[in-house]
Formats: sequence, C-alpha cells, structure tokens
Amino acid sequence: MRDEFRTVKTNTVWRKERTFPVPEYVDPVCRLFMGAHVRIGGGNTVAPRLHYHDAARAEHGIFIGYIGPHLTNTLT
Repeated sequence: MRDEFRTVKTNTVWRKERTFPVPEYVDPVCRLFMGAHVRIGGGNTVAPRLHYHDAARAEHGIFIGYIGPHLTNTLT
C-alpha cells in the first residue's frame, strides 16, 4: 500500500484527480480523496494503479475509486 506524496495532496488539480464518489453514509459530500493506492504489475509508471478507501473499521467496507493508468504527478 502506498499513499500519495504531500506534493500530490496539496496540488488542487492532482488532488481532484484522486477524489472519487462514495455513498453518503461514508462521506456527507459523497466524494472522498483516495490517496491510498497499489501498483498492479510491473514497477514503472506505466503499470496501472488502484486507488481505494479502506472503511472496513467503520463496517462500510473497502471502496475502489479508480483502476487505470498512473495519474498525474511530478513524474508524469
């Protein structure tokens, strides 16, 4: 599991790219920043990423926000 760097979290465009819909019972605004992610496959920036929110402790489950190419950051 990885979390986004501070540069991604504080850049409004990049942060918005990682904000995904969730049910209202998870967040009243129905959108949540999902910095937690895993790389699928190879070890380069071409490998797809899976961004998620782990709400299992609150008995809400795990929410997948995105699966696809690496999102924008300082390296892409």
